[in-house]
Amino acid sequence: MPLADDPDAFETAFRTAVAAVLPSATIERTARTVIAVKLRVALGENHFVDVFFNSRNGRMDLAVVEGGERVFGYDNLGGWHRHPLNAPEQHELCEEPSLESFVREAVSVARRG
Repeated sequence: MPLADDPDAFETAFRTAVAAVLPSATIERTARTVIAVKLRVALGENHFVDVFFNSRNGRMDLAVVEGGERVFGYDNLGGWHRHPLNAPEQHELCEEPSLESFVREAVSVARRG
């Protein structure tokens, strides 16, 4: 998925991706400025997805959070990389994930317990 041009386009794309995987999920906008947006989706009692997009610098963060800590995710600071489930502090170079594929992975991570 190419980067969105603006926060509204990113939000629309993310909402579409979530609806394709979790049609009844609620998406909360937790922050919004002229250039950036942060969104959250609950994946159960202990897990949620946080995503962030900044149109000024193209920064995108996609994270699964458990107990206040990122347990899995992707971001493009310094190039696209993945934070693997069993070692989220590590960086594994990768291609840019589609938002829908990330949401599917996030659901799988949350279901593992």
